[in-house]
Amino acid sequence: MEIIVVIVARTLDLLALIVLADALLSWVQGPEQMPRRLLRTLTEPMYAPIHSILSPQATGGFDLSPLIVMITLSTLSRVLLGALQ
Repeated sequence: MEIIVVIVARTLDLLALIVLADALLSWVQGPEQMPRRLLRTLTEPMYAPIHSILSPQATGGFDLSPLIVMITLSTLSRVLLGALQ
């Protein structure tokens, strides 16, 4: 059971890195350019619930969804790993 929790926690950490990469690439690439197109395929389902509550237009044009997703994923990972101790 312990190994499953570690695998899930590390998968959440990997997803947080993918979100970070997508956010950084959004400054220099359009959404249809590779590798951002691939990253958007992975990240857009995570952003969608946040966009339905907090749209970028409501925050002065800044999309806060990557930050919220990264904090959530990292927190879940730390909680899972903390539960093992």
